[in-house]
Amino acid sequence: MFLQIARAVAEEIARGRLSRGSALPSTRQLAESVGVNRNTVVAAYAELVSEGWATARQGDATRVSDDVPKPIRVKAREARSGVPERPSYPLASRVGPAMVTRRYRYELLGGLPELRSLDVGELGRAYRRALSSRNHDALRYVGPEGDPRLRAALANWLRHERGLVVSEDDVLVTRGSQMALSLAAEVLLAPGDVVAVETPGYPHAWSAFRGRGAVLAPIAVDSNGLDVSALARLARERPIRALYITPHHHYPTTVTLSPARRLALLDLARRERFAILEDDYDHEFHFDGRPILPLASRDPHGSVIYVGTLAKILAPGLRIGFVVAPRAVLSAMATARASLDRQGDTVLERAVAELLDDGFVDRHVRKARRAYRDRRDALATALERELGDAITFEIPSGGLSIWAHAASVIDVEAWHARSLANDVLFLPGSRFALGKAPNAMRLGYGSVDVAGLREAVRRLRRSLPSAR
Repeated sequence: MFLQIARAVAEEIARGRLSRGSALPSTRQLAESVGVNRNTVVAAYAELVSEGWATARQGDATRVSDDVPKPIRVKAREARSGVPERPSYPLASRVGPAMVTRRYRYELLGGLPELRSLDVGELGRAYRRALSSRNHDALRYVGPEGDPRLRAALANWLRHERGLVVSEDDVLVTRGSQMALSLAAEVLLAPGDVVAVETPGYPHAWSAFRGRGAVLAPIAVDSNGLDVSALARLARERPIRALYITPHHHYPTTVTLSPARRLALLDLARRERFAILEDDYDHEFHFDGRPILPLASRDPHGSVIYVGTLAKILAPGLRIGFVVAPRAVLSAMATARASLDRQGDTVLERAVAELLDDGFVDRHVRKARRAYRDRRDALATALERELGDAITFEIPSGGLSIWAHAASVIDVEAWHARSLANDVLFLPGSRFALGKAPNAMRLGYGSVDVAGLREAVRRLRRSLPSAR
């Protein structure tokens, strides 16, 4: 209680309501006014004196100190909060793309997996088993590389599912793929370095590179993936430090990099000595034939830094990503990670390792793949029926979204705004552009069931703006 009183009086002094040298009420008066024991006020005044807010002399009233600073005037809106709305110092201008925070009834976002089918009970049991270890190893410090058991489980899984010949020493665990990209940028890039990126492409990766002062060089994507010839021309004009690419399901169009371009790209990276940052964010969700093996599986020269995540497989909230790269690169990334995060969530990492080892992840992937294929087909059918005169698209062979081009007379930005008013969220092509924005839209189907997709498309039809 005496601290509450002292804080209240100090705040009035800071605001200027009690000026320098002014007398505070007597301890008896304030005690009667507040309704506390007089000794509580005596203690509060003693606290104010010890902190320098007030002075006390024998035979005189306790007074506001002459040494307190002049009052700081703040806006009334800011004064209602304990934390100011704006800082007193400038910020660096390295701001990434805005995140979607408001929730909509139908969220057609390509990065959202189905969460309702995930057996959270099994996850909870694995978590409890990891936490109940008798020697409490899961609660101790581990290396920044990640828990050894998860690294071993990931290495085994990557060997069987993605064709990567790796051991646990070739794997670094991160809190999602975004941390992996940021760490790779930290160990690779210096201000002014050129990073080639796909356009359209992934803005959150671009923000990681820009944060290190890199210069982004856009490379176009067509029906066969990244234009490797254009990349080769760029390399002849100026040195390239790295290429960021999503070759399996290009983000956001979902096209797959052709075999010929894959071989040409690996050879170009070897000759020009640049790193390939391969982001394989949804490898398992390929519906037509077998998934294409990663670039990293055919890289004998150490050009590829391979980044993956379990966010699309299990859940984004679990924040499990991983990197496979030459060990010198992983060592540098681990050192950088230690200064940022020290280590990951060891209990969670051990629980996920158990889910990988006992086949839970593989079973969940098989079930989710069937559901996503059905949703892809349902969305494609609904789009053809309701919006066949407004958009064109190719049915993707994998991924969790459809990339659709709108007719030239349609303003996709206006369509986006009208759709939000109808509780349907999609992202227009401008969100993925580095330069001129395509008149296109990304329509995700991972987190919405078949009935919901059909209703969302009907609402999209109602939201369609008139011609430009």
